[in-house]
Amino acid sequence: MTRAAMQRSLSVLLVLGALGVLASACGDDDDGDSVIGTDKDPFNNAPGGPLGAAGWGASGNSSSGAGNSSVSGGGANCPSGIARTSRITPRVILVLDGSCSMSTPYPANGAQSATSCRNNQNSRWAALHNVLMGDQGVVRQLQGVVEFGVVIFGTEPNCPLTGDAIRPAVNNFEAINRAFPADTPPGQFTPTGPALDYVYTELIDRMVDPDGMEGPQIVLLATDGEPNSCENADPNYDPSVNALNMSRTLGVPVLTYVVSLADATGPFHDHLQQLADIGVGGQGTLYSPNTPAELRAALETLIGGAVGCDILLNGTVRTGEECKATVTLNGNELACNGANGWILTDPSHIRLQGSACDMFKASPTAVLSANFACGTFMVM
Repeated sequence: MTRAAMQRSLSVLLVLGALGVLASACGDDDDGDSVIGTDKDPFNNAPGGPLGAAGWGASGNSSSGAGNSSVSGGGANCPSGIARTSRITPRVILVLDGSCSMSTPYPANGAQSATSCRNNQNSRWAALHNVLMGDQGVVRQLQGVVEFGVVIFGTEPNCPLTGDAIRPAVNNFEAINRAFPADTPPGQFTPTGPALDYVYTELIDRMVDPDGMEGPQIVLLATDGEPNSCENADPNYDPSVNALNMSRTLGVPVLTYVVSLADATGPFHDHLQQLADIGVGGQGTLYSPNTPAELRAALETLIGGAVGCDILLNGTVRTGEECKATVTLNGNELACNGANGWILTDPSHIRLQGSACDMFKASPTAVLSANFACGTFMVM
């Protein structure tokens, strides 16, 4: 029998759910740690496998987190091990203007901004709530693959936050929905700067994951009024600018996007554009949707775009031999280096492309299976 015929396959099964992804190898060692090869031959290419390897070739089942992985016998040439990996999950913090001007009809069509908070199902506030929290809302649809948090700012009943911040987490729809009234903004003025300062100080994760599993951190500011303070309604741009500048010094990458729900002109428009520029560290885009449909498109682009198609493997693939693997998504085989398939971006990451990426992003329960030939993958 040839050596190729004797080789078994290393199976990496990614069951993508709220708690993570499982990847299984050819067998299961006693303590669940990965054991592949020896120091001299880490990819286990030596004939007959590593010497003195007791217990390899056993069969069984292993589970971790939200998924289950079936583990089959590996034989002498296929060492056992479990590689646990995860979908890279972005963190999106929604910073929402809860001032009374958000009661203004949307689109305003020339109407004066509201000066009192009122229930208006056609308001800017109602449109924002529907796009984020409605039956087809972005938060509802993506809560399984995005760590969503929310801050609503205003001066009533508290300032600068009208209520408790909802810290970012996956499957956070219910907590956010309880904190986000559907039709009436809480009130009154627009302390944007102090609210942003709170977000960057209290809600940004400054711990750098040594395994590289952290996703992007995004702050999305949606506002319709000139910023002021907890003390009075006089426009004051400086606190917002200072907060954005501070966000660039946190030691971790943070992107801030700005969405204007008002017909911003003059100094106010220039101020929002300045925030958009600082927020991305260059020439930013100020999103100014004029209708609920345009608002939905903008938020789906910004938040949906943060859901990537990269998979972090808890091990390394031998570069140049990745196409020996068989990769399937929901049972359908994907082409290596295909426009609608997958690529190896570095020895520890797979990236889905084209329609495969679209399907992966749309479904938190998508199942990705990758079978690597033994000798091409080493669990770290």
